[in-house]
Amino acid sequence: MSRSGLRVVVGTNHSGNNESLWVEYHFDAPRGFRFLDEGDLIRYWESGVFTHGYHLFEITTGGWLEQETQLPGMLSVTSAVGTFREWFICTTNGCINVLSVKEPLIRELA
Repeated sequence: MSRSGLRVVVGTNHSGNNESLWVEYHFDAPRGFRFLDEGDLIRYWESGVFTHGYHLFEITTGGWLEQETQLPGMLSVTSAVGTFREWFICTTNGCINVLSVKEPLIRELA
């Protein structure tokens, strides 16, 4: 996280081969984020809605943002500031939820 936003780089492989690929997700002005081990998100995996082969998902219901706004005094300013969307970047090692007004810019890195 810096003044230019939040930059998340994920190492992955092209589908069907072992060629390494790096994908960058850049959030211009994120409101918040959390990083957890994938094992701490069993509820997500048991939902069956995450398609294999993808790292980025938009969470529209039942995610971190929804949970936090149900607790008194949590994300009060964020809720008052505007309509934030939740993005979920998952890997087999760690996962990050990001609250942002805009979708991330995505690019492959060489």
